[in-house]
Amino acid sequence: MAAILLALGSAIGWGLSDFLGGLKSRSSSILSVLLVSQVTALGVLGFTVVVRGLPAPDGRFLAYAAGAGLGEAVGIAALYRGLAVGRMTVVASIAAAAPVLPVLAGLVAGEVPGPVASVGVVLAAAGVVITSVQRDTANTTTSGASGVGYGLLAAAGFGSFFLAMDFASEADVPWALLTARLTSVTAVGAVTVAVIGRSGRLRVQRADLPVMALIGALIVVADGMYAVATTLGLLGVAAVLGSLHTVVTIGLARIVLGERLARIQRAGIVTVLAGVLAIAGSPV
Repeated sequence: MAAILLALGSAIGWGLSDFLGGLKSRSSSILSVLLVSQVTALGVLGFTVVVRGLPAPDGRFLAYAAGAGLGEAVGIAALYRGLAVGRMTVVASIAAAAPVLPVLAGLVAGEVPGPVASVGVVLAAAGVVITSVQRDTANTTTSGASGVGYGLLAAAGFGSFFLAMDFASEADVPWALLTARLTSVTAVGAVTVAVIGRSGRLRVQRADLPVMALIGALIVVADGMYAVATTLGLLGVAAVLGSLHTVVTIGLARIVLGERLARIQRAGIVTVLAGVLAIAGSPV
């Protein structure tokens, strides 16, 4: 039960950070949102590790953590961009297919899912296809292949994070989170330097700093709850429950932004979420 509650808690934290990140990415550059939030998260984790005073684990676990950080950085960047240029409800729902990757990795490792989990994978994939063919004749700039593509990239990034963080957390959760965040900050920093070198500046509004910092804090809390959940329960269950952060994002988009969906879009979203829940409700 503890693992389930922690995984659901991570979904709430990620959902809030995703919504705020996507919203801020509409008025500020994605790089500025990523840089401030990721640096904030790195500071919190660095302080935690220093206070604990425990040595770093074996390099193999740190390598997994670095891979998790890179995957999450790609997932967050793609999701924020998709939420900024497309419908939040559509992009977030496609990103909910992230647990499919841990299931497929299990297949490669010889872990054959049960009938219900297999149906869930099919439903999630079908839901992505159904959602991707939606059209919005009223606003073509916020629909179509761009938003769908970012949603798929986010799903791949988060799926990689789910897998790698599970391995990294076996040694030490704070060190795994710190290494992952250091990797993501390095990646975002490298892109930022390249952008500044080309355009000459990167603007960050002072009024946006508190919200951007809050995004980073939410990510730290959510990452931590997910990492602990993987050590207490099954990876597949933790991954699919954590991926329900898209439900939080969808709910906020409907409540705050008043987004509405066409019937086929609703059908695609329901199919994706049904697949996620089917995987969560069966052994992986």
